[in-house]
Amino acid sequence: MTRRPFAPFVLLLVFAAVPARAQTPAAPAPEAPPLWDLQAGASFVGTSGNSDTASTGADFSAHRRGEVWKLDATATAVHTSDNGDTTAERYLGSARVQRNLTALVGLSAGERAEHDRFAGIDFRNIADLGLSWALRREPAWTLDGVTGLAWNHESRTVGENLDDPVGLFQLLSRVPFGGAGDTTQRVTLYPDFRTSSAFRAELEVTAQASMNAHLALKIGYLLRFSNAPVAGFEKTDNTTTASVVFRWKASTPAP
Repeated sequence: MTRRPFAPFVLLLVFAAVPARAQTPAAPAPEAPPLWDLQAGASFVGTSGNSDTASTGADFSAHRRGEVWKLDATATAVHTSDNGDTTAERYLGSARVQRNLTALVGLSAGERAEHDRFAGIDFRNIADLGLSWALRREPAWTLDGVTGLAWNHESRTVGENLDDPVGLFQLLSRVPFGGAGDTTQRVTLYPDFRTSSAFRAELEVTAQASMNAHLALKIGYLLRFSNAPVAGFEKTDNTTTASVVFRWKASTPAP
């Protein structure tokens, strides 16, 4: 039985492929974030006839990236009804101001408010003060962190209201893709310093792809967990959204 020169043939293919790979043009570098940007999204799903349901959603975000100061603001609203009865309703809003101290560390102050009576929360407000961390800065990936002390006020639909000192630990990652979109991942933990079992956590993932200079499609998923929810309510809430986004941004990149 004659043996074929298999190994030399494989080596020949490998060496032939090396120049071809070297000639492949490099992928374009992701676009740097703009000095400022605004975007507003909206979604609607409705049925009529045998069923009468409606689901609406809206979200807004604004960012200003200066050399020293940075401002982020977001707001979301979700409303769902079935035969005229509201079955889900949630409003969230937040703002954060950061001032760079070094290339790694900065001062951070934030405010967060929400209304979700279907989770037993008539009004919740969290004000925090702490440090921001620029953990990773690359065109293909950024990772930021926030650590701080906060005060949590809750007006509940059932039971007594709460005023507790809490902590804030957050990681926010952003990965651009294709030069026309990005995905973000956020993990936030709120430990309760008065009642250790009353901690809360959030996980949020979004993906956004541009259709043109001012329009984009956005998909988001938000998981909220409360280890000690309002009596009679579940520990976990999930929200999935898909919306059309209108965008405006500065023509100059951030410093």
